[in-house]
Amino acid sequence: MPRVTDPAPEPKPRSDAFKLTREEAQRVRTATRKIAAARGGFLALSVALGVSTSAVYHAANPKRRPSLAFAVRLAAVAGVPVEVILSGKLAVAPVVIGVAA
Repeated sequence: MPRVTDPAPEPKPRSDAFKLTREEAQRVRTATRKIAAARGGFLALSVALGVSTSAVYHAANPKRRPSLAFAVRLAAVAGVPVEVILSGKLAVAPVVIGVAA
């Protein structure tokens, strides 16, 4: 006898409250590239963030929109409030190893 299954439930739409605006997404992408350069590349940043390297590339890609959760993690790694990342006021100094003579 054929088995009748319930149809798959409709996916719930996500709230707009947790989505970044177009400008905020651009600022997160810029901050991602700056912080990656200061930390030694996308691989080093992905290790510090605790995410895959592809997630960091995804967040830096201009055709994609990074998530708010990624922005929060990025701010924590950079040691700044997330508002600094979202406002575009991030200034990153590269890590200096050793002492200049």
